[in-house]
Amino acid sequence: MTVHVRVEGLADIRRLIRANNRKVIAATRRSVTAEVVELGRRADELVPHDTGNLQRSQIIKLPTPKGHSIVGSVEYGGTAAPYALKQHEDLELWHPPKPPGKSKVGGHQGTGPVAPGQGRGPKFLEHPFKRQQKRFSARLAARVNRDLRLGGGV
Repeated sequence: MTVHVRVEGLADIRRLIRANNRKVIAATRRSVTAEVVELGRRADELVPHDTGNLQRSQIIKLPTPKGHSIVGSVEYGGTAAPYALKQHEDLELWHPPKPPGKSKVGGHQGTGPVAPGQGRGPKFLEHPFKRQQKRFSARLAARVNRDLRLGGGV
């Protein structure tokens, strides 16, 4: 017997996760994975790029159940987290593009401060996160519903 459930939003998803509905948990993990990977891709388009070390430090932690939630993350910095934080938060730093032969850190070699979301510069993770967050619930519910339909319901 198959029971079809239409997930309307995050409240329904949370309720079904609390009820330990394995199909909803799996569908939610796949949906959150898609969101986290997309966030990482968008952030990589904005992360300052001098030597490339900061961009290469990106870590995507795929979603795992934590209590009654499914949690995933995008992180930068690793052992250089203080540097990543400075690059992310300081709106006055000069950023690329830099002239040829001036690709190493030091002095004002860039074009000047870059507005968040307008190129490689500050808020490289926060800016795409805020853009995705606006429709996150609707996209999550739509993906979970689609996944449940394709997988035969709950």
